[in-house]
Amino acid sequence: MRMKCGTWVWIVILVGLGFLVSCSTNSSSSSGTGALYVTTQGDALVSLFSVDLNKGSISANGSSVATGTTPSAIILTESRDMAFVANRDSNDISRYTVNSDSTLTAVTGNTPTGTTAVSMAIDSVGHFLFVANRGSDDISVFSIGSGASLTEIVGSPFPVAANPVAVAVTPTGTFLYVANDVSGVVSAYSIDPTSGALSPVPGPSFTAGTAPSGVTVTPDGKFLYATNSGSNNVSAFVINSDGSLTTITGSPFSAGVGPVSPRVDPSGVFLYVADQQSNQVSGYKISSSTGALTALSTPTISTGANPVWLAIHPGGLYLYVANNGAASISAFKINTTSGVLGVVGSPFTTGGQPSAIALK
Repeated sequence: MRMKCGTWVWIVILVGLGFLVSCSTNSSSSSGTGALYVTTQGDALVSLFSVDLNKGSISANGSSVATGTTPSAIILTESRDMAFVANRDSNDISRYTVNSDSTLTAVTGNTPTGTTAVSMAIDSVGHFLFVANRGSDDISVFSIGSGASLTEIVGSPFPVAANPVAVAVTPTGTFLYVANDVSGVVSAYSIDPTSGALSPVPGPSFTAGTAPSGVTVTPDGKFLYATNSGSNNVSAFVINSDGSLTTITGSPFSAGVGPVSPRVDPSGVFLYVADQQSNQVSGYKISSSTGALTALSTPTISTGANPVWLAIHPGGLYLYVANNGAASISAFKINTTSGVLGVVGSPFTTGGQPSAIALK
């Protein structure tokens, strides 16, 4: 009997230790400090905020670096060791290396683009940077080197349909998609894996809604979504093996007024868009089989004035919104089961006219 009691005592102790280890592991997976970079057009800066990964709250780091004129987009390489900013009115790219403390060091000399650079995308392995030039109706393509160096490839820039305003690359780096707001289409191009050169896919343009403003691809590369700021909805497509697009049944799906900046969470289950003129974020569940969208149980949540950019932390727990008209960032926690957003604190003050966000 004494042996049995002793055995049970050891079992209880071991279970307790296992519980503590489990709690410690779960806690560490959502703890630590991340980094948020925001470009502000009012002072032509990119500023660093620290992210509390336990809560999603952010705090100003005090570190800012100059950009070009009217920064309109920011992107980090997949390795998070380089950053690029597209400057709309100086027609160039500002380049930065990311230090171990997440601060940025500017690389001397901005890289010229076409006219009115407004959007960027990088392939998943970090070989090429693609820049949409709205004013010159083309895409500039650069090879990315060490130290944030950029070398324009042979044949760049590549002509596209009128007013390219947004670009997205498939996870495999095989195809590039462009939202063309004047013609109301999404145009598609294959990417040469060696040179980065662009070639039209069969089509090559696919009808979206009125004034498509943004485009995004799911992490599995199956579906593409385009926000239509003129018709207040989201067009949904299946991505075919040749890069062409097939409209999903039920598309387009209703959104708020002036939807922009579509973003899919890292799990590929939820889509969010910023309704620029409704001052809100709309959320959707993505059907894994068809790609159709269903509004979340709480379909919208309020932001600050004139939300223009959404960014989801790579961990998938937090979503941040640049409120261009309110000089602030709204922060939300993502319910990973339902997709519903919960407010994280009050909006965080930024410089004037925040325009874009990147996270690490």
